[in-house]
Amino acid sequence: MTKVLQERRVAVVGGGWAGCAAALTLAEAGVAVTLFEASRTLGGRARAVELDGQPLDNGQHILLGAYGQTLQLIERLHPAATQDGLWRLPLALDQPPDFSLACPRLPAPLHVLAGLLGARGLRWRDKLAAIRWAHALLSNVEMPDRLTVSQLTRSQPEKLRNMLWHPLCVSALNTPPEMASARVFRNVIRAAFGGRTHHSDFVLPRCDLTALLPAPAAARVIALGGDVRLACRVTTLDATRDAVMLGTRDETASYSHAILAVAPQHLPALAMQVPALEPVGQAMAGYRYEPVATAYLQCDPDFRLPKPLLALTDGPAQFVFDRGQSHGQAGLLALVASAATNLPPDWLDQAEAQLRRIVDPGPTRWRKRIVEKQATYRCVPDMARPSVRTPHPRIFLAGDYTAGPYPATLESATRSGVQSAGSLLEQP
Repeated sequence: MTKVLQERRVAVVGGGWAGCAAALTLAEAGVAVTLFEASRTLGGRARAVELDGQPLDNGQHILLGAYGQTLQLIERLHPAATQDGLWRLPLALDQPPDFSLACPRLPAPLHVLAGLLGARGLRWRDKLAAIRWAHALLSNVEMPDRLTVSQLTRSQPEKLRNMLWHPLCVSALNTPPEMASARVFRNVIRAAFGGRTHHSDFVLPRCDLTALLPAPAAARVIALGGDVRLACRVTTLDATRDAVMLGTRDETASYSHAILAVAPQHLPALAMQVPALEPVGQAMAGYRYEPVATAYLQCDPDFRLPKPLLALTDGPAQFVFDRGQSHGQAGLLALVASAATNLPPDWLDQAEAQLRRIVDPGPTRWRKRIVEKQATYRCVPDMARPSVRTPHPRIFLAGDYTAGPYPATLESATRSGVQSAGSLLEQP
């Protein structure tokens, strides 16, 4: 270990996926790290929860095979990840009874073209229109920054917009297509379909979200001599040319550097305390957010969906996941409503009705609902996203909102955490 690394003592504020990735990267580089998390549970907006003794997550997440940074970290922290942590499924979208698409194991992008040709529920003219459009999207044609997804897809047949492109937009960007950034949506499509065949895989967690990455990352930090402080909220931030001071309820401590890995809606409260960070805090204060709602339905333990996940139509939810197949929680279904700004009071009843239109799970034994009101920022065109480097040389940012190709995903969070730690380590 070099003398410079020995002299660094870094605070990472926020124990979500970005903060845990940053702390892990620093600790493995030999830097003394203290990770602060205001909650008692690591994971931030993708964490484990417990309701009436039932282990759940605060939202049902899905990864793409293209999300290499996140998958690499998980697989490194879980030696048996293919069995215990992650479940890879070749891309298949099933929306009974009207639409289904499955991509065969052909070289990319032939697999998606073959999938579109074999899709059920589309006319031939619709399939050809989708293939031409997808081919153009995967090319290197520049795209205006102000274009929305609705504008991007307006040449597509209505059925394709409603059954394929717009549901993908809502689930990936958590933003309605009439507001969502076409450029970021294209980045997701190109990452999934423009690289290797397995990049388009759906990757489902097989354990709760905290156990998937944040908890083992924190355990690794501790094993390397770092400190993880749960239920410890950082409320004050001050910085000089030589140090960063953080204050909690119990103490004020000095660090050589700090990485602010709190959610973007919480960043202004800290950033505005440091004059050099005021522009960053003001920019974050202008962000708008979208909720994600998850309905958990416990059905008969013998019930299984025909597939691990199905798409839904005509209601608040876009997808239903069978946690019996993924998590071993027999008969437990998770229905997800993204971009859920205008949920009606009876949305849980409506979501269950969506499910019952395509399958009969029998009587529901219990129902739970979780609504993350500020699950992600609204991913709109021309959105200003800050760098992981700030105007203050000793303070860095980490989070899914920092500059990058993807929207507010777990991949954006982990990439940002690793990049933030890397930028800190690059300093002389």
